[in-house]
Amino acid sequence: MKRTGLEDLLRELGYLDDPECTNTAARFAEVLREYAPRGAPPKLDTFVAPGRDRVVFRDLPFHSLCAHHLLPFHGQADVAYLPGAWGRIAGLGGVARALRHLSRQPQLQERLGAQLADYLHAELGGPVAVRLRARQMCMEMRGAESAGLIETLALRGEASEGLLA
Repeated sequence: MKRTGLEDLLRELGYLDDPECTNTAARFAEVLREYAPRGAPPKLDTFVAPGRDRVVFRDLPFHSLCAHHLLPFHGQADVAYLPGAWGRIAGLGGVARALRHLSRQPQLQERLGAQLADYLHAELGGPVAVRLRARQMCMEMRGAESAGLIETLALRGEASEGLLA
């Protein structure tokens, strides 16, 4: 089996002396492969809107890896939109699939919210609000060593924070 740079790093840190860490480099590399960027989100199925009323998705779970530290962050997303000029609504699973797709790469919470809002605004043509609340393991495990929820809000179109009320 070919030796990797990750194995060298683990050896230098003294982890490879621990029998629990046998094959850790290969397992960690597999985790990182699962978070390799995969291009544009899948096409969003849309349907004719029965009206112009607000649509809200609450507490959609997500997880990702911090692009700065490769440590996890996870939380919930609230997404709201109004059918735009095109009079279209999203298929119910499409928003969750887009969130999952965009979060499966090394990411910043702020960028994730912005990417989802941009995507939905482009696909639906109307106002969009995306609120992400997440725990950041890079903040909890190192640096500040403090727990807490980080909240970000991305607004597109004529959206306001009230769209999520």
